[in-house]
Amino acid sequence: MKWAVTVIGLLPPLLIILYKLWLGRRISNRANNVDNASRTLDSIASASGSADSDTLLPLPFGEYEVFLNFRGPDTRYQITDILFRFLVNLKIRTFKDDDELRKGEGIWPNLVEAIEQSKIYVTIFSENYAYSKWCLKELAVIVERQERNQGCIILPIFYMVDPRDVRHQSGPYLRAFRQHENFFDEETIRIWKAALNKDKLIGMDDHIEVVKERLALDSSCMTIVGIHGIGGIGKTTIAKAVYNKVSPQFDRCSFVEDVREMLQQRDGIIILQKHIISDILRVKNFAESIANNSAGIRIIKDRVSRFKFLIVLDDVDEKFRFDKILGNIKNFVSGSRFIITSRNVKVLSTLTDDCKLYKVLEMNHSHALQLFCNHSFKQDSPPSSYETLSNDIVSVAAGLPLTLKVVGSLLFQEEKVIWEDKLRQLKEIPEEEVVERLKISYDTLNEEAKQIFLDIACFFIGEDKDLPSYMWSDCDFFPISNINILRQRSMIEIASHDSHKMHDQLRDMGREIVRQENIRHPWKRSRIWSKGKALDMLCNRKGSNLVESIRIRHNGAKLGKIQKECFMNLSELRYLEIEASMLIDDFSNYVPSLRWLRWSIGFSECIPKFSVENLVIFEVLGFVRDMSEALRHIKIASKLKVLKLSRCWLDEFPEFPRSGSLEILDLRNCFHHPQILKDLHIGNLGNLKVLRLRDCGVREIIGGTVAMMPFENLKVLHLQDCGVRELTCGTFGMMPMENLKVLHLLPSSLTTLLIIQCPKLEWLPNLENLENLTYLSIGGCPFLKEILGLVGLKSLETLRICDMNALRNVDGFESLYSLKSLTLRCCDALERLPSMGSLSKLLNLYISNCHGLTEIQDLGGLESLQMLDIHDAKSLSGLFGFETLLSLNKLEILKIGGCPRLTSLLFHDLDDGCQSQAAVLDSLQELNVCGTTLMLQSFCRMIQLLMFPSLTELTLGGVKIGNGYTELLLDGLESMEGLVRLHLYDLASIRILPSLSKLGNLERLTVKNAPNLQEIEGLGGLKSLKELHLIRCTSLESVPADELYGLERLESLDIRGCTNLKNRSSLRKLEPTVKIQWPNSGHTVRGV
Repeated sequence: MKWAVTVIGLLPPLLIILYKLWLGRRISNRANNVDNASRTLDSIASASGSADSDTLLPLPFGEYEVFLNFRGPDTRYQITDILFRFLVNLKIRTFKDDDELRKGEGIWPNLVEAIEQSKIYVTIFSENYAYSKWCLKELAVIVERQERNQGCIILPIFYMVDPRDVRHQSGPYLRAFRQHENFFDEETIRIWKAALNKDKLIGMDDHIEVVKERLALDSSCMTIVGIHGIGGIGKTTIAKAVYNKVSPQFDRCSFVEDVREMLQQRDGIIILQKHIISDILRVKNFAESIANNSAGIRIIKDRVSRFKFLIVLDDVDEKFRFDKILGNIKNFVSGSRFIITSRNVKVLSTLTDDCKLYKVLEMNHSHALQLFCNHSFKQDSPPSSYETLSNDIVSVAAGLPLTLKVVGSLLFQEEKVIWEDKLRQLKEIPEEEVVERLKISYDTLNEEAKQIFLDIACFFIGEDKDLPSYMWSDCDFFPISNINILRQRSMIEIASHDSHKMHDQLRDMGREIVRQENIRHPWKRSRIWSKGKALDMLCNRKGSNLVESIRIRHNGAKLGKIQKECFMNLSELRYLEIEASMLIDDFSNYVPSLRWLRWSIGFSECIPKFSVENLVIFEVLGFVRDMSEALRHIKIASKLKVLKLSRCWLDEFPEFPRSGSLEILDLRNCFHHPQILKDLHIGNLGNLKVLRLRDCGVREIIGGTVAMMPFENLKVLHLQDCGVRELTCGTFGMMPMENLKVLHLLPSSLTTLLIIQCPKLEWLPNLENLENLTYLSIGGCPFLKEILGLVGLKSLETLRICDMNALRNVDGFESLYSLKSLTLRCCDALERLPSMGSLSKLLNLYISNCHGLTEIQDLGGLESLQMLDIHDAKSLSGLFGFETLLSLNKLEILKIGGCPRLTSLLFHDLDDGCQSQAAVLDSLQELNVCGTTLMLQSFCRMIQLLMFPSLTELTLGGVKIGNGYTELLLDGLESMEGLVRLHLYDLASIRILPSLSKLGNLERLTVKNAPNLQEIEGLGGLKSLKELHLIRCTSLESVPADELYGLERLESLDIRGCTNLKNRSSLRKLEPTVKIQWPNSGHTVRGV
């Protein structure tokens, strides 16, 4: 029978949950041997009237662990009765609800009490469930109870009913609600519908809070929030969750799904307008005729805009025009809100200048695993026998909720061999539903954008974003505009290191599109990235003019030789990555369309001849003994834009193409004869943008005449471990230098400048002419004593000065108006810094191992500062005044440690007069203080004056607390109720850790190296605690096990080094659910 299958599917997760519940009851000694399943409750009996003789009445209120919610006529004598008897036989205290027993509202308070006392709710949805007001009322209370207490569990059973009918109130549920609408108010109906629509929103809390913050619900302004991200990432789920959370705050609400599909219909705009009008005016179908979109806008202006409303428009695309559908945004009443979701951020950014955007990123692994398990096992975590497989599949899904749900549902109740096969399949071929969902964005692209997307998916993820663009430009794919389109639609991203980034699911979709070009014959596909398939095609001469790109990556295996005839028929090949040693012939006449040739890593005596007619990019990535033949080819490559040579043996530098087309020259780690002087002539390279020289034997860089100005377009100059003695280009002058002791005037076009590991460099030019420079890194120059001329660097965003032990003077901070990140590390001779008062855009300031630094001036002007990290500044004696601290109102992270002379966080001690200045540091989220006794005492007094409402992580360590300050410190900690992580290190004077029970959000508590700690109180109040680390607390004799039993979220306990613990036996009872690391043990004891 269908319901029997449903019960069988429910039993595994139910049994696991009930087993834990039963085991926990035994551990805490809360129950006797229960043998009173037939005991009745007078209050229920009197209110219920007579019941059938075989009806099993529930146990007394206040003693239940499972609450059954169902409609009696549908299920009472079938699934409900069987399930109830099964639970009672397990000695599980179960309340068996039955709407036939309810004879009046007088029983309702008792039912609510039973719900409040229960921990597990089994709701049996049947065909006529929604006709019962009692079922719906109880369900609403159950859902509300779970929202208040995340430890509660709802286990739904769908008995002979489609879950989609329940979730979306269609079919019999739609008919039931139409009947209810005649007898109940709209708010009651809304609550009941929301309860039916309740889903387990794993990992949604952070998203919901961010969107709510952007909605600015306390503001009277009209606000639009745009949610964007790739298909299947969870945009709709987030919008629904926010809608359900905040809709009660509005007069009227409307949620419109699939706007994109709606607008593709005939008269789609009018259909959408009618949908919104019907929802806001609360009519089932707006009957009035709307001739055109202008007429619809007039109705919206006259009859809809007067309400304070919330409207969600889900999945809009380029066809969506706010003003053409809804009119002028200024028409709407103050306080109204729009939430609009789209794959394309450009659609959202053009709605209005004030549209607040939120990009949805992938789920973290923990939430992803939980979501997957909810669909594959109907529980939060996998059984131990499936743990590795589950983690592997979640890793393949890469945090995409759609994939996790689809694959999880697919594997529900399947045998392990099916799981293993599905994992192999997923690595090769993504699920059809996922592909089709993601392919919606791909199908709307123009042909050139499709080609770029497929290239990235198959070859260029993690690659420098600039290189492929040279090939795409020469193929007329228009990379600038089309890459922008792909980014706007969340199909690709640019990673922090300027490389192409793509979600794994989008990558798999792209590769699946290529696979579908010809499933049986890979050599008839446009792109081949599998080494095996590529070698099969070449060695067996199966190539065709359909093949555009080939990659054969060396993986240590010995590869065979390939003759030139193997490249027959590959006339359209434009990208080839292969090991040079595999080719034994001249193949220059076989690949006339080749734009990019990449010789991958591997040793080769020489490089064979190749076609250079259309060559744009030439890369040699390693260990070629004789480059002479290849370099002779280079000078006739008239289209060549990029030349990269690495680990090659160079007897001489190449003659560059006479066309002067070269834009990137990268010579790194090339071997050379020490007797041969290396003069690099770049006189005709007027278009050169990037020059990278690293350990390549270059002695002198020689340019051309002043008129040619070969460096006028240079944007990146990277000199590292070079032997350069002269840099002579145009107006640079000609000064003899020995191993780069001096750099003269640099070109103003530079945007990136790295001068690293130049051990003899003593002098830098005035840098003030580098008005386009955005990134400057100077490091490993032990004789450089000063850096001058920063005044003119008006575009500089990142400045890094590291490992400069002789540096004494840095000048010009006051003009770095664009600076966002400043790092100073290992500059021992630097005693003072220029004034920072004008660095209003600075976000991050990191100072480390600057032992000579005595003070830091004018921090109060850093109005945008988000992160301040100062470590191991041994001479620093003052930091900022109290007013300065309050002015850093955007500071999120403050870390100070290893500063022994910094006796106070402030320039002056906090006296009683400061009490009048009590204030709030709203933005501070992480505080790390590790210092001397006096500094911590100063901190203890400071937290009496300040409030930290956003603080989630606090670290204190490396100090001895003075007399009278222990209690002050811990009292201050209890006021930080938002703390999620608390770390206490090296606090030798603490003997008792008083109750921290007010820290209800604390998830991780660490006390490490507290040798005098003897007692810990109040752990039972930390209901959110997941991790408890008590490490090397050698005087601790007892950890209160009875308090830990009640911590339902506790996952791990680390008591290594607590050698005097006396109650280990009581702690062992935690092991079925808690991972414990014991004293004197390096191994981990895992739970059952």
